[in-house]
Amino acid sequence: MQLTLARAREEVRLGQELGRGGEGIAFAIDGRRDRVAKIYSIPPDQRKIQKLAAMAEAARPALLRIAAWPIDLLTDSKGDVCGFVMPRVVARRDIHELYSPKSRAEAFPEADFRFLAHIGANIARAFAVVHQHGHVIGDVNHGNLLVGPDATVMLIDCDSFQIGTGAHVFTCDVGVPLFTAPELHGRGLRGLARTPNHDQFGLAVLLFHLLFMGRHPFAGRYTGPGDMPIEKAIAEYRFAYGPDRAAFGMKQPPGTIPLETMGGAIATNFARAFGRTASTGGRPDAKSWITALENLEAALRACSAAIWHHYPGALGSCPWCAIEAQIPVRLFGQRITASPTGTIDVAALWQVISAVRDPGPDPALPSERPWKPPAGIDLPNATLVGFRKIVSIGLVFGGLVACNALSGDGGLVGALVAYGLAFAVWPRLSPDERLAVEQGYSVAHAEWQESLGRWLHEASRNTFSEKLKTFEKMHTELVDLPNERRRRLAKLEARRESQQRERYLDRFRIDLATIRRIGPGRTSMLASYGIETAADVDYRKIIHIPGFGASLTSELVQWRKEHERNFRFNPNEPIDRRDIDGLDRELEGHRQSLLTMLRRGPDTLRRLSQEISAARSHLMPIMEKTWSSYKVAEARWKVL
Repeated sequence: MQLTLARAREEVRLGQELGRGGEGIAFAIDGRRDRVAKIYSIPPDQRKIQKLAAMAEAARPALLRIAAWPIDLLTDSKGDVCGFVMPRVVARRDIHELYSPKSRAEAFPEADFRFLAHIGANIARAFAVVHQHGHVIGDVNHGNLLVGPDATVMLIDCDSFQIGTGAHVFTCDVGVPLFTAPELHGRGLRGLARTPNHDQFGLAVLLFHLLFMGRHPFAGRYTGPGDMPIEKAIAEYRFAYGPDRAAFGMKQPPGTIPLETMGGAIATNFARAFGRTASTGGRPDAKSWITALENLEAALRACSAAIWHHYPGALGSCPWCAIEAQIPVRLFGQRITASPTGTIDVAALWQVISAVRDPGPDPALPSERPWKPPAGIDLPNATLVGFRKIVSIGLVFGGLVACNALSGDGGLVGALVAYGLAFAVWPRLSPDERLAVEQGYSVAHAEWQESLGRWLHEASRNTFSEKLKTFEKMHTELVDLPNERRRRLAKLEARRESQQRERYLDRFRIDLATIRRIGPGRTSMLASYGIETAADVDYRKIIHIPGFGASLTSELVQWRKEHERNFRFNPNEPIDRRDIDGLDRELEGHRQSLLTMLRRGPDTLRRLSQEISAARSHLMPIMEKTWSSYKVAEARWKVL
């Protein structure tokens, strides 16, 4: 087919077909590898032609770098507009293939979380360019965003964008509810002029999917009565991860990370984007997201347990390890090769570690040696005090005997004399003196316990011994890694049939299937609970997902069974190479982690030994002082 460029007045010849969509067919252009033609299946109306002409007029280099933007219109032999020419997009995948671990493993096996953060910033940059040129994307969704292996992004289906040309605005008349701002739900989109603030809601949804492993921000567990589909949750501002989620009756799905995981700036941006007050303006713009995501990427650090995990450095532990401990899915590292460590003589390394001198036995503590009161300190004589108490008690009993034995006034006088002597002999202190002694004992006891705790933590040989035991355990694990590999290979061999079945069922994605009553909203809800393919379908898991009762769950299970019936186990097929590669990658990562820590072993133990020796010299005088104070206070307290 020979066509003509409307503005350039040049003839073009279509090449091979590149793809088909709902509106038309994309073709290569002979002699122009950087351009592609879109030919409409149904000729566009006059309004559409005016919009395409306005877009071609508005084409700028910055837009052409991030979008398949119309450059010129195509006319047929009759002079009628039948399509347009735009930049050619090659070697790219749909953004949603980057979201979840399963799809990412196939489409972007090298991707780690650093890649996701970088992609997120590039998506925000693309939005910023569109907005800077006075346009609005309108129909934001993950179907109009393509991602390259170099982390570049490209917006497609640009002829649906809202185009602003002075007094004329060509609106975007379509939208996907799952990405549409709450204030637009329930309103007709045809002829509705949208704002960048509406786009910023869709941008935040895209970024949430990216950073939170394919979860939709409004897909949560509703604690109120009835169902809460995602579309309804959006319209009612029920952000399932937000700080006010409890007030909205929402809980985030299990196996997900808290909003704060990505840091304060990211969490605040999401809360602002999805909050009720943002409907009138104030959602974070693209530039705000660029800054937040650049800072996030710069602050990421590698996990010591899994080097392919990268997480915000402000966190105390790796969130990806915590998730992988709950679900049998590897989040990252599908094809990440560990850095070579070179040849390491493990036996020689262990000899060096074992040869480090320990700080020697713990010296006897003051509490383990005989104690004498310090010079000049008078302590109450416990024996004398005890004797006086016994005498006093004896006098009391003597008075009672005298009173009974002697009649009349003689017995009474004898008793009074005995009681008076008992009172005089009994050791006693004033209330203030007793309180001072009790408080002194309490303070001295606490100071002794504190100094003893410091000694055990800083000066005890046990600290060195425990660290050495940790290195011994690491050494044992390192030496045993070949045996561990054999054990794991044996498990893979035993699970060959189930692994083949799971890989077969993983080919059938729910979002690409036609399942009765399972539309985009329910598909997104399933994905937010980790259900993406036929392999994930399990009655016990799905029945507890909001909006999925027994009937709908049974329908999904039946869909899985239909595919499962077509599975045939091949006993001659060896263990899947990807499983072996994943096993070796994990073990190599663990080996490198162990080696890194063992290499630090000699220096760590030497430093610890020196610190213990120094602590002993510093703490022993403190121990002597606090123990002596404690014993003095104890002696005074015991005679109360």
